[in-house]
Amino acid sequence: MIEMAVKEYLGRALQLDQLIHSKMEEVNQFRRLAESISAGCLEEHVSRSAPEEATYTKWVERIVEKETELDADIDRLVSVKMEISGFIGRVRNPQWQCLLRSRYVMGKSWAQIAEEMDCSLRSVHRLHKKIIKNLEN
Repeated sequence: MIEMAVKEYLGRALQLDQLIHSKMEEVNQFRRLAESISAGCLEEHVSRSAPEEATYTKWVERIVEKETELDADIDRLVSVKMEISGFIGRVRNPQWQCLLRSRYVMGKSWAQIAEEMDCSLRSVHRLHKKIIKNLEN
């Protein structure tokens, strides 16, 4: 493992996932803007004016650029999740593996994990803290 704390190491996938969702929202916003521009251009206009076409083209270019970034980010996320999954697979305690996989590979919330493990949220946090401390030693 790289020179970083275990929690930071495991949390890389969650951060990448958040980044990807943020970029997806951005792409959707760009699409809505491009659609509103193209819809405005088509309303009872026989020919488009150059500024409207240029604006529409600008948004399409931004969409393509962001989608290219997204593809690279998704590839990176898959690699990071595989790496993290391999690290978690070396943990000997199955309960610990389950908690770590649920959180760091599958991205589940602490509340979801607590429900699945049939214990309190506080117990899940305590167990997580114990696992991280154990892995750092």
